[in-house]
Amino acid sequence: MEEELSPAVLKAYLQRYPEYTRDLLALFNELSMSDLEATEASLPLETKAVNAETLRVQHVRQSLFGSGVKEFAHELGLPRAFFTGLNAGVVHLASMPPGLLKALARRLDVHIQDVISGMQQGDAQPVSMKSDAKPGGEAPIEFADYIAQADLSEEEQRALQALLAGDGSD
Repeated sequence: MEEELSPAVLKAYLQRYPEYTRDLLALFNELSMSDLEATEASLPLETKAVNAETLRVQHVRQSLFGSGVKEFAHELGLPRAFFTGLNAGVVHLASMPPGLLKALARRLDVHIQDVISGMQQGDAQPVSMKSDAKPGGEAPIEFADYIAQADLSEEEQRALQALLAGDGSD
């Protein structure tokens, strides 16, 4: 067990065990969500002033990495585990097709910069776990490599292609 579950740890395991990509993404998502729910439950109910950009970025993070990922993934016809790696710690953002970033921004009703900021922050929820060794500071993988390792079904691949080919007329 890892001391801290982070995108860097996920990336290291994805690179070491590509045959378990789907299972690793699902496990990472579940552990991150349970930690996020525990953290949210412990927060005080006081209201804090938050600017509009911060709210949009939080919406992106919730939709891609938090409690909204299940519904969002279902709407897009993709497995929720697919979104787990869509952060700058796992996938090199510059390798992501601009069409994907635009489509996600359109679907989430935010600016493209909000999507990028949300992905740069990732799930931002460390999960404490035990490990004998720490993974090295490995560079993010390319989007094409991530897709190749994601083990998407034919239907999910078609859903991704439809998202990438979106013309923005939704």
